[in-house]
Amino acid sequence: MQFDNVPVRVALRPPRAVILFDGDEHWHYWARLALHCATRVWGGQGFVVIPHHNGAVRSELLTMIRAYDPDYVVALEKTFSDLEKIKPGSIPLPVEETERQQHLEVIGEHSLPDSAGEIAREAVTSICSSHRRRDTDAKWDEDVHYISASNPWQRFTAVEDTSNSPDWGEVHIAAPEDWGGALGVALAARCGASRRPVPGAEPDLDEDRTRQLWNWLLGNDYRKVDRLAPIVPKMATWDHEKISTAGSDTEFPLVFSKTLNGLVQVGNSGITRRTANLVLGDTADDFALAHIAERLYGGSVWMPRALWDDETVRAGFHHLYVLVSRMARERSALSISSLSESDEELEAMAEYLRNSVINAMVPERQQDLARKHNDAIRVRPVLADPDSAMRWVVAEQFDIEFPVGVHRSDRDSMEMIAGQRYPDVAHPALVGCDALQWQVDVSFVPHTVPAGRGIDGHDLLASEENRHLTWVRSGRDGITFESRKWDFIHAGWSRASKLANPRLRRPSLATWADLAAKSSGMSMDYSTAGTRFMSLARLWGSSEAVASTMAGPMLKALRAFNTQDRTSKAGYPDGEGVVLASGRSTSQPREGFLHFQGIAKFHGGEPEALRDEVDILLALGILKRGLVLGCEHCARVSFIPIDRLAQDNRCVRCDGSNPLTASSWKRDGIEPTWFYDLHPIVRDFLNENGEVPVLLSHHLRQKSLTYTDAPEMELLQGGKPVAEADLIALSDRQVLVAEAKSSNNLGSKSGARREAARKRVLLAKTLHADEIVLATSREVWEASSLDAVKVAVGDLTPVWTAPRIRIITGLGTEEVQDDYLTDGAIQAGLTATPVRGCIDHSVYLQFARHDRTCFPTVTVFGGPGRVMIAQSSASPRPSMSSCSWIAHERMRNPAELGATRVLCSG
Repeated sequence: MQFDNVPVRVALRPPRAVILFDGDEHWHYWARLALHCATRVWGGQGFVVIPHHNGAVRSELLTMIRAYDPDYVVALEKTFSDLEKIKPGSIPLPVEETERQQHLEVIGEHSLPDSAGEIAREAVTSICSSHRRRDTDAKWDEDVHYISASNPWQRFTAVEDTSNSPDWGEVHIAAPEDWGGALGVALAARCGASRRPVPGAEPDLDEDRTRQLWNWLLGNDYRKVDRLAPIVPKMATWDHEKISTAGSDTEFPLVFSKTLNGLVQVGNSGITRRTANLVLGDTADDFALAHIAERLYGGSVWMPRALWDDETVRAGFHHLYVLVSRMARERSALSISSLSESDEELEAMAEYLRNSVINAMVPERQQDLARKHNDAIRVRPVLADPDSAMRWVVAEQFDIEFPVGVHRSDRDSMEMIAGQRYPDVAHPALVGCDALQWQVDVSFVPHTVPAGRGIDGHDLLASEENRHLTWVRSGRDGITFESRKWDFIHAGWSRASKLANPRLRRPSLATWADLAAKSSGMSMDYSTAGTRFMSLARLWGSSEAVASTMAGPMLKALRAFNTQDRTSKAGYPDGEGVVLASGRSTSQPREGFLHFQGIAKFHGGEPEALRDEVDILLALGILKRGLVLGCEHCARVSFIPIDRLAQDNRCVRCDGSNPLTASSWKRDGIEPTWFYDLHPIVRDFLNENGEVPVLLSHHLRQKSLTYTDAPEMELLQGGKPVAEADLIALSDRQVLVAEAKSSNNLGSKSGARREAARKRVLLAKTLHADEIVLATSREVWEASSLDAVKVAVGDLTPVWTAPRIRIITGLGTEEVQDDYLTDGAIQAGLTATPVRGCIDHSVYLQFARHDRTCFPTVTVFGGPGRVMIAQSSASPRPSMSSCSWIAHERMRNPAELGATRVLCSG
């Protein structure tokens, strides 16, 4: 066990929560009620509200929730009072009508059973890593299930408890409680809802005021919208003399700003998201998609379809046109999407914006700006991108770095030696707020653990740490735990004694894979090949050093030590070395030994530079220098390493004594030639083509900003292997499971290919992998093997969890090809020009599920200004399995298909 000091980064922040509400016909009311709950909580502006439909949540929203990474997933509590408000008289009571109101006042704030809400909550928690832990009976234990508009909350701090000097005289702007409809929801999401909502319709405002409010909402990316002038007095948090004296144009802060006391918003990384999102549609899902995109990235707006269809109202949305113009100058794109509208409707909206009045006013000499304006508008789905996510943190306490003492295990996992005194909240506005509860993000540097993905967060506690003192989870930004210590705390004890200070554990990727498998009732461990590779890593000093050597010209020289020939003349016809009988390996009865000139020939480099590289391998024990000597007793020729050489040497076969004279090296030269032996572990490794996963590791590392991996692991069930991975990698926060082969197929027979593909998908599902990588040292993969993997991936449920399929060929050569199969099944016949990322993953999965009797039509849109439009009739060949097509395409200029969409019908 090795002891070390490593840096950790700590951030203090408010909690993040997903509030699930009913997406039925009364969704406007439920959404406003959920936003009202968020308005009353510290950090509530960062909460997201998501609809469910009888317990089902849209897959597109689930992917966004995973990127959002909530600490808590809660269902909105429904009460008898709520139900009576939206459906008067619907609650059957065994009393006379005259007594009905009295009974409702008694039971009004009692919660209603909500099985659909609990089903939705279980569905969401299963795909993220909110605060929960497994009990001894293997069932999940959680403390927080619901959020209420009337009852106290667990884990959330009320706004009034998060300020040591509240300014109750300040006016704030909020959505009026009786404003319903789309405008009421949109205002509540942007401003907050300080008063408990009541059912209501669209506000009865004149056209100018309605247009003014929608323009302010659509100006999300145009200017800062943290202040607003009250259009009507009821938009203020209360009637205050400042409103009447300041004038109608005076802007006041939004009520949501009260939830941000002591907080600032920071980016999750240095990556800047350069796309704004506009979501069109009237449904709860459309609103929620725009809402969560705005909370994650900013710059996202919602446009109800009913509003867009009114041409008179639409013409007055000048802020939307300014937003588009700003996109053309400063960002890459305005992405238009919807969860309810057709692509044709979205294209029509995009075309309308491209032909805006702004373009009509552009003089001819500035037409380049008009073209940029057009190119900035694209019809694309909202993408879930954790690297671009924003988060609310305590000001000046979100990037605290300090060293901690750890001990490392054999698998390179780390455990803190002692519990740390994590920083207390020190912001002047928050000091002294004893009720304050926050989250602590701790990230070991570098951070090499996959975020979230469903492992029990308490597996991230060091050994023998009490798992009941605080709640811990695997978060997007490191290991996250609650600030409060759940233990006996005496009333007079200090504040520091009330705070959690857990000893944490940073598992290696191999250990993490085992923990992830345990959540599915399985386990993972190194295979025999994996154990051998770990021995190699110890020889070289690290797995990166192994990969660096194998990826260079030295690999060819190392391979030359393994020969299948029985004689030196056959094995080394130009005299590069000798072939001798081996007593060390039954799989290799003959072994090769090279002299320096032989190594140089296979290496191909300059001898001077090679000398240094060989000396390094000698110092590491990977190569051994020695002499090839014969025995005068039994005539056995053997390699004697230099550290065993003497004037008299013992034969390794007969133990006879042999003097070191010219006869022992057969008078081949006046002085003996130095030969080199390769460590037997390396020989066995190369003999089994173990270098292919190493070459893949090196390739992936070169293409990644952050990278770590675990080679050659087995998935075990009941102690028996059920699948194996040549490589598990974490590349830029993406989990990859890889098959790396020297051949180019998964088996010669269809049954073997299907079984191999099934195992790849089982691994990916168990580890919640983002990609399945198929890698080979050959130039191309056999189509039948790719088809088998596509079909296996297409059978995954739910479909949206399916990983992408990545194809890498030519490992170990200068012509490595790396692309995604998402394009391959359709793209291959379209054009020789690669069209990367052109097919939406959901469309691809629909293809993969089709029977081969389906004959789809593929329409490709692409090129500047949608100039390149072509249609392909694609049909499967009878010899191919499902999802394999040859498409014939006619295009004006295929090279301009840099950004395309593929629509499918049939």
